[in-house]
This record gives sequence, C-alpha cells and structure tokens, in this order.
Amino acid sequence: MSFTQRILGRGRRALVVAGIGAATFALAACGGGGTDPLADSSGSPSAAAGGGKVVVGSADFTESQILGELYAQAMKAKGVDASTKPGIGSREVYIKALQDNSISVVPEYTGNLLLYFDPKATATTEAEIAAALPTAVGSDLKILEPSQAQDQDVYVVTKQTSEEKGITSLEDLKKISSTSILGGPAELQDRAYGPPGLEKIYGATFKQFKPYASPAVKVKDLNDNKIQVASFFTTEAAIPDNGYVKLEDPQSMILPQNVVPLVRADVASNTAAVDAINAVQKALTTEELTALNKSVDADNQDPDQVAAEWLTSKGLA
Repeated sequence: MSFTQRILGRGRRALVVAGIGAATFALAACGGGGTDPLADSSGSPSAAAGGGKVVVGSADFTESQILGELYAQAMKAKGVDASTKPGIGSREVYIKALQDNSISVVPEYTGNLLLYFDPKATATTEAEIAAALPTAVGSDLKILEPSQAQDQDVYVVTKQTSEEKGITSLEDLKKISSTSILGGPAELQDRAYGPPGLEKIYGATFKQFKPYASPAVKVKDLNDNKIQVASFFTTEAAIPDNGYVKLEDPQSMILPQNVVPLVRADVASNTAAVDAINAVQKALTTEELTALNKSVDADNQDPDQVAAEWLTSKGLA
C-alpha cells in the first residue's frame, strides 16, 4: 500500500466535520499569545556555500508548515544545519523576514508570488510564470524548482446554491453578487484575485465581504447560508467533504499556483541544501499534498511527523 493510500485511508476513518482541513488555512497576522515566531534563538540563518545554518520559515496554515518541515528534514538528512520557524504569518510578513535575514527559506506558490512582486505581471501559464519569477523576486532572493504539486485559490458555493441559482462559473456570480456575501481570509479583500478582480473581470460586486480568521467558522457559515460564496484552497478537504461546487475561472483570473521554494541568495549557493529541497519538489504531487494536509487536520498528527513519514517513503530521509 502506497503512502498516499495509507494517509487517505486514515483520513476516511477519521470523524469528518465541517471545516476539516480548512481550519488552519487562514493566513493570520504575525504573532499571537505574546510569542514572536521570528525570535532567533540560535544566531543568523546565513547559508553560505560552505554549509551555514538554514532556517525554514512557514506561513500560519497547515500546508505551509508541512512543506517547511519537508524542506528542513530533507536538508538535515543531507547534513545541512537546518531548522524551522513555523507559523510566521501572511506573505507580507514572511517576505520581510526573508529580506531581513530572519529566515532563509519559505514555501511559496508561483502565481501569487509573482503578483506580490509584480502586480502588473501579464504571465498566465505555468511556463510564463516560472520564467518571470526570477526577475520579479530580485537579486537577493531566488526561486528553486517549481513542483508539479499545486494548491490554487478557488471560489466555491454549496451544491444547493449551484443548482438553485445556476452558479457553476465565476461568470455566473454577477447574477447573485448584489444580494450575496463573499467570505474569505482578511487579506483576500485587497488581492487582485479577490473582490477587486471579481468586480473588474467578472462584473460581480458583492453586497459585503466577510473576513474569516477561522476557516472552520467560514465553512459553517457557508453551510448555514450566512455567506453565499467563499474562497478556499484546492487542497482543502472541506471542499469534497461538504460537496462544494468549485467555480470555473474562464478568464484565468486566478493564476497557476505550483509549490515553489523562495530562498535567500546565499541558500541558492548551498549545493546540498538546494539538491535536498529540489528532491522534495520533484517527488511531491498534489494528491499527496492533499493527503498530508488531511493527515494533520483530520488525524491530529504533527506536521513534522507526517513530513518524516513521507520523506522516508520517498527515500529522502
């Protein structure tokens, strides 16, 4: 039995509740509880070619933390002095952490990363985005190999809403937007693929945008019709578990989102570190990434635990 089959099997046996898999996907602001996730307990994360320390940061959601563990543990297996700083916060926070050398690696997503550095980017395909990213991120940061694994933003409605209102595409949203509430993480409100894009590209102007810090609450509100449309990530188990209808995006407003490591330039010159991370990138699939997320969210395993099991199954640890 494969790793994916074992992980998915455990997920199916777990108690399925609304919001499973979504509960940790909010990109929360840095901090909380008085703890600074960027506090440095062991000196600079400089990663010179000779093999300096590499600190892998992650955003404050399950998948990012799993990816951070995969990168760090894979590097450790190759003799690199690697550690993690999980749960830093949103893109705006962890990019600054990279730039000020608080961390040296962070898992990212190609399309949204490109738009962060170049809001006017015209690239739309995976190949075009990959070609544009190295210039967009600047000389102090580098991208490593994009993975075939993807986790894309997606808008969904309940099956009932889809059938009763005839909503299967983002183009259909203009039929209900003026009397409907859109729910998503707070930062979505100003994103190019958030309400501004829905209005500009699809003519859908919502009555209200409701921000959610807890995706589990967002799921409940969607199921209770307190909101009518919500944004999710395609690797969230809440979508199939609740039978949500993913809305098509015929105008490609949401760019392809392949998993990609964003690193400081000094890490890019560390051959052992780069080879270890790229090996993870090459082996990872979207199906397995979804299974890893569910293993943490449904089965209450720790990100470091599921990362270690996956790496062992691939001969990378």
